[in-house]
Formats: sequence, structure tokens, C-alpha cells
Amino acid sequence: MDACQIDVLRFHAMPPLPLIEPHTALFLDFDGTLADLAPRPELVQVEPELVGTLRALHVCLDGALAIVSGRPVDELDHFLQPLRLPSAGVHGAEFRHGAESIVRPPAPGIGPLLPALEALVHKHPGLQLERKSVAVAIHYRQVPELEPLVRAAVADVLRDAIGLDALPGKMVIEIKPAGVDKGGAIATFMRQAPFAGRMPLFAGDDVTDEAGFAVVRELGGVGLLVGQRATAATVSVPGPAALRSWLHRSAHALTHLMARRNGDVPLSPPSPAREDPL
Repeated sequence: MDACQIDVLRFHAMPPLPLIEPHTALFLDFDGTLADLAPRPELVQVEPELVGTLRALHVCLDGALAIVSGRPVDELDHFLQPLRLPSAGVHGAEFRHGAESIVRPPAPGIGPLLPALEALVHKHPGLQLERKSVAVAIHYRQVPELEPLVRAAVADVLRDAIGLDALPGKMVIEIKPAGVDKGGAIATFMRQAPFAGRMPLFAGDDVTDEAGFAVVRELGGVGLLVGQRATAATVSVPGPAALRSWLHRSAHALTHLMARRNGDVPLSPPSPAREDPL
């Protein structure tokens, strides 16, 4: 979503971020949100405590936690193993919820674009071409000065393409099926149990997350920006470390709340995080 399409531009200090409530439907982006960005997508590291925290939140929220990412679902499973959470991958082109697993068929026009994109990457070794199930992305994090070249090349290959969109992100431009975005994925989850009837909260860091922020806002929920920029989100944290700290503290509080309600002693609840304060 372009900045001109964001109807609420927030540069000022946002309201304090409360801990996650039991009635929340929680949606989380991965890169730049749960995990810090890396020079190459495969080099991302997941904080050791994070998997336990996500497991605790999934239990405390009765399963209403989903990962909504530009990555394919199998990559999310790899980084968060042994968890297999409800997930929307490739911005919603891949969708898994319970026994339901859907992969949108690739747009027929994406194959003919690859030779030109491969030639571009071969000519400029700092670029990286990432093939996904139904999309392809060109990363220029290692050569940010090539952004204009990458944008021009993508616009050129898409000139006569049908059923495909360009989606710019942080140091990346992705070519994906038209009509697919994270907002649509969140809306699909929210029509199904256990997400239906809950207050949606979506955390993301990139402009590719703005469609998700818009949908949760329409549903009376909360958009949580990880970072600082113009956005439709309503609350923010400085970065992924602060986001993880909030998740750890929320999981700790929810685990104890559930234990009190059940009259049980919680089994090794996640400890409050020792990371950057919010």
C-alpha cells in the first residue's frame, strides 16, 4: 500500500501497548517482526526463547494465533520448529489452518519473466533472486544503490504480464499473484474458529503489512507497527527485540491467568523478557 493510500499517518508518539488479552486473535509477521532482518533471508536467526513463548500464547489463546508472512509456509515451519502454527505464506497465497492447506495456483505469466530476472541477478551479483511457490522476489539488501535498477527491471517485465503485481518491501521487490495480500489472509482467518468473534491484533514492520493493519482496523482491532514510519497501525514498538519482550511478558501473564482460573500451577511459564523495554 502506498503512503498516499494510508488514511492515518502517524509520526507522533503512539499510545502505550497493553499486554495481550485472552480474547485476542493474534497475527504476527515474521521477518523484521518476530525475527531481526538479516543480509539474506536464509540467514535469519530465531531467538531460542521465542518458540516456547509462541507455544504458550497459542495455548492461552485457544489456538487463535497465526503467522502471516511473505515467506512460504514451509520456511516458517523450519524457523519455528517444532511448531506448526496456523499460517498464511507468500502474503496469503499459501494458507494453512488445521487440516486445511491451500496453495493458490501460480499465475501463468510468472514463468516467462524468470529469464530476464535471472539475467539481471547474474549481471549484478549483489542481488538475490528468491523463488517461492507462486511468487518471485529480488532482494537488494547488499546493494541498496541498485534499487532504481531493480524497480525499473520489475516494471519492465510486468509491462505485458497478466494477473501479477509488484509488491515493494524493505530492500526487496516481489512479483506475486494479483489480489493477494496479508489483509485478505487475516480476514479469512477471522471468519473461522477459533479466530472468529475475537479482537484481532496484527504486528508487522513493512509496508507490505499495511493491508493487514487496514483490515484489523476495520474489524475493530489493533495494528502494531514494529519500527517507525508513516502507517495505519495504531500502536508501535521500536523494533523486533521490543516486540519479543512484549510477547514474552504477555505469555507469562496469560499463563498465570489461565492457571489461576483453572486452579493449577503453571508448568514452566515463559519468564518475563530481559530485552529492550517498550
